Amino acid sequence: MPPRRPERADRDVDPRPRRSVERASPGSPTSRGARRRRRLLSLAAAALVSAARPAPIAAQPSPAEPASEDVAAAHERWRAAVERDDLAEAAALADRYFALLEATSESDRGLADFYIAYGDHARAEALLVRELTREQPSFNAEGMLHAQLANVYLELGDLQSAEELLKRALPLLQGWSEFYAFDSLARLYLEQRALRSFAEMLDTMRSFLRKAGDGAPWVYALPDLRAAQLSLRRGQVEEAERRLLDLRPWLEPALPAQSAVRADLMEELGVLFTRKGDPGAEALLLQALVIRERLFAPDHPAIVRALGHLANLYVAQGRTAVAVRTRERAAGLQDRSARANLARGSERQKRLYMGLVQRDTDATLSLHLQGAPRDQAAARLALRSILRRKGLALDAIAESFASLRRSLDAEGRALLDALTQLDAKLSTAITRGPIDIPAEEHQREVQQLEAEHQRLEFQLAARTRAARPADAKDPPITVEGVQAAIPDGAALVEIVQYRPHDAFGPPVRPTWGKPRYAAYVVGRRGDVTGVDLGDAAAIDAAAAELSRDLSNPERDPRERARRLDALVMQPIRGALGAARWVLLSPDGALNLVPFAALVDEEGGYLIERASFTYLTSGRDLLRAAGTVAPRAGAPRGGVLVIADPAFGSLSELAPDDGATRGLRSAELAGARFPPLPGTEREAEAVRSALASATVLTGPSATEEALKRAQRPRVLHIATHGFFLPDQGSPADPGNTRGAEIEGRAFRENPLLRSGLALAGANARRSSSDEDDGILTALEISSLDLHGTQLVVLSACETGLGEVPRGDGVYGLRRALLLAGAETQVMSLWKVGDMATRDLMTSYYAALARGGGRSEALRSAQLQIRRERPHPHAWAGFITSGEGAALDGRQVAPSFARVAASPRGCACAAGEGGPSAPPALAALAAALVLAARKRWPRRAGNW
Repeated sequence: MPPRRPERADRDVDPRPRRSVERASPGSPTSRGARRRRRLLSLAAAALVSAARPAPIAAQPSPAEPASEDVAAAHERWRAAVERDDLAEAAALADRYFALLEATSESDRGLADFYIAYGDHARAEALLVRELTREQPSFNAEGMLHAQLANVYLELGDLQSAEELLKRALPLLQGWSEFYAFDSLARLYLEQRALRSFAEMLDTMRSFLRKAGDGAPWVYALPDLRAAQLSLRRGQVEEAERRLLDLRPWLEPALPAQSAVRADLMEELGVLFTRKGDPGAEALLLQALVIRERLFAPDHPAIVRALGHLANLYVAQGRTAVAVRTRERAAGLQDRSARANLARGSERQKRLYMGLVQRDTDATLSLHLQGAPRDQAAARLALRSILRRKGLALDAIAESFASLRRSLDAEGRALLDALTQLDAKLSTAITRGPIDIPAEEHQREVQQLEAEHQRLEFQLAARTRAARPADAKDPPITVEGVQAAIPDGAALVEIVQYRPHDAFGPPVRPTWGKPRYAAYVVGRRGDVTGVDLGDAAAIDAAAAELSRDLSNPERDPRERARRLDALVMQPIRGALGAARWVLLSPDGALNLVPFAALVDEEGGYLIERASFTYLTSGRDLLRAAGTVAPRAGAPRGGVLVIADPAFGSLSELAPDDGATRGLRSAELAGARFPPLPGTEREAEAVRSALASATVLTGPSATEEALKRAQRPRVLHIATHGFFLPDQGSPADPGNTRGAEIEGRAFRENPLLRSGLALAGANARRSSSDEDDGILTALEISSLDLHGTQLVVLSACETGLGEVPRGDGVYGLRRALLLAGAETQVMSLWKVGDMATRDLMTSYYAALARGGGRSEALRSAQLQIRRERPHPHAWAGFITSGEGAALDGRQVAPSFARVAASPRGCACAAGEGGPSAPPALAALAAALVLAARKRWPRRAGNW
């Protein structure tokens, strides 16, 4: 028989009887101070199970000594609001108190406990980290701090850090604090799907409870409640029903009305009844939602999850309009939470958090594409979620760098300088390898540097958050706002990878299907059109096959170019209608495809019929329109050209069989780079096109000179480039484009596996030589290019990188965005020296005539194509970012009538070319007719 039910909601704080709490308290329980401490954490206690925090610190809190009367007064006002149970006022006063503590570098564990329960994980983390760096606490107190911080990371998706902290905390914890740490590990293993560890942890919890014997009734339900949650996730409905219905009769009466444990029970029962088609499901889910809204911050993850369960119920009931409205509310809260949580932590932690957000995005897209494909409200909600979330972690990091550079105070500058120096050390350690130290020592050195890098990133994020005005608000991202920024005649195409969500599919469990691609198309006016493109694995495979064909001038790429077009662009063309100016935001492996080289139904390359401007997200259009704050500041310099570096002696260069001679790539295993004579003439062409350019060549084209440059208007670098596969895991044959480094056996940051070779790259020898002539993407990310309008990386594979879904390309592209560059021109494969020189000469000539940064490249590619028809020669470079001319004007593309044969040969010149003789014109017309018989044109398409 379970122990008697508690009489007060305060028993939800600590399962020990009142006399145990009294003995543990430093003062009399009847004292005003002790009552205040218990009252302070009453709200936190109600969230105990949902947040799974360690034993509360109400019995032994020690708030920091106020540094001033203002801090003390803020502390008292906040405490008074907590005692009145006025959650809204308590939260507002807590934020004021927190701001004062930030200014004095003080901490308050009671405030951290309040934020954990309330759901403000960013502030809770800041307080706990600061507390851990203070003077050494007692063993139990230190263990509790680790366990509390672990629960923060558990809510934010950083399961690895959470597990490490919990395992560090357990030997230091005693009593019920230890039990709550066991429960946190159980929740963590449930998230990891580590079923054996999960079962072992439930056994440990039950063993603890058998020995304890003095707990409140609800605490004995935790193991069975966790087991029921596992049964629901695995689709074992009968098992979940048995457990939950056994728990309900004695657990529900034992719980206070406003308890997160009650909300958990009601929510699990509501999910169960939904899957069984029981009409009582809605009442249970609404009851759980009301409790959570009473206890937590408006954007608490538990509230978002509760709304998601309700939306699933409404979908199952066929109430589409209500489901869309409910999902819209959940999405709005998720977006609000994301903005707060992305202002904290390292880049790794930001990416992990966005993994949690991705689940909500997948469910939102599934509601439209799978459940309500003709519902315009569902389509707009899906596109809004994409616009707000795609590449959001990158934006948060870039804004953090930009904010610190704008502030330019001594402490912020010192942090940035320290991070820049660390980037150089880390890059050098990777690129040189274990030259003069044992391999094991080298690996330890790299791991220590990476840990220090994450620590500095965390400090930078905290400083950026503290520097942000309390009343600062980001303008909302809306579909209508983005539409207003789309130029006339253009259309935005957002390609996104998602996992379809069927909450009640067989075998009656939440089912996340295999990844698929979808596209959302919208013009300046009109409706949003969503198109499901199909299985992501098939599309990725087609993209990899095409990339291999395009990168080899001996292969004919047209068949595979047509196949990928049929999978991706052909379905999109039906939604584009007459729009031929495509503002394209790809996702996943499609980031590595030049869409201009796809072949349409009539056998023509798309460069003839469409113009593509590549974006990280449609959100970028708002920066160009001035609707949101730009990443860039004002440029400080003119045009800087770095070309034909003096790499150094070739005495140790490996024998060349001729296959790679003249390519702007080199095998870093040999660490030798041959000269690129074409780049010197290329630099002169840039100087001729853009007045007063500074040109650095030979021994002057150094890493140091590039790092000293600040905000040039245009930056052009013509040299060797590389992107390397990760040596810590088996290389995918479809992704092994570029060189390899010997001797690496651990996973590395992709920003350390891509970069450029500059003067002296062949001469590096010492493990302490930081400016070694190899400039990695990580080092480039620390450059100050805020205000730089155009960066051209005229080198091999500078557009490649890792391509996690929803987050752009991790390589030089990402580095340049972090550095602040508006527009980047990059290559997708190994490019020839002379062909690249000709392409760049034409590109800068078009820019000098007032052409747009994107359209000028298309014009140059069409010109090169007349002489070198294989797309290997002309399609290797793409433009990403702002496509306007350097003077800010939008330049619409122009299209000539181009006849194409079924084999894709251009028989008319394209833009700017001479007119065809009559005989050739007649031949072209005949070929067009033949092509149309083979591939009929769909009405309304190009």
